[in-house]
Amino acid sequence: MTEESALPLLNIFEVETEEGVKHLVGFLDPVRAGAEGIATRSIVGGFTPGEDGGFNPETFSVNPEFVAAFTDYMNGEPSRSDEIAAQARTVPSSWLYVVDPRDQTPDDQDPPGSQVIGCYAVDEAGQIVPNSFQYNAEHLWFCPETGTSGVLENRQFFDWLHGQP
Repeated sequence: MTEESALPLLNIFEVETEEGVKHLVGFLDPVRAGAEGIATRSIVGGFTPGEDGGFNPETFSVNPEFVAAFTDYMNGEPSRSDEIAAQARTVPSSWLYVVDPRDQTPDDQDPPGSQVIGCYAVDEAGQIVPNSFQYNAEHLWFCPETGTSGVLENRQFFDWLHGQP
């Protein structure tokens, strides 16, 4: 395992700005942040620390630029994957909903909105409509019941976000 791959993908940063200190959750390793700075699109969002000074998911606010980057990613390679294509064939002329990997809702039940990442439009032939991914604003990146979104453990998304092959 390389040193880079051993670093956590998700980190908390305390950043001094003209408006004061900001507390951010970044989909960015600390070595890259120190060397290159923190690109806005790699900031998942901001929060107000809890009484213990730590991360408080109840105060978390998602960064629209991160969501836009994630939407761009989902409209790329994931939209053309064999798994997504197979699922799309089962719902022609409909929507294919993408559920967060952390979700543990039984298969015979619909997951709550907080666990649905978004959806793709599917045409009458059962194929994903290009650039149709829509992020679900009800999705929780940090859910009190189920924890951190599985998307934030996705090394392919991380590498795409930071321009790595």
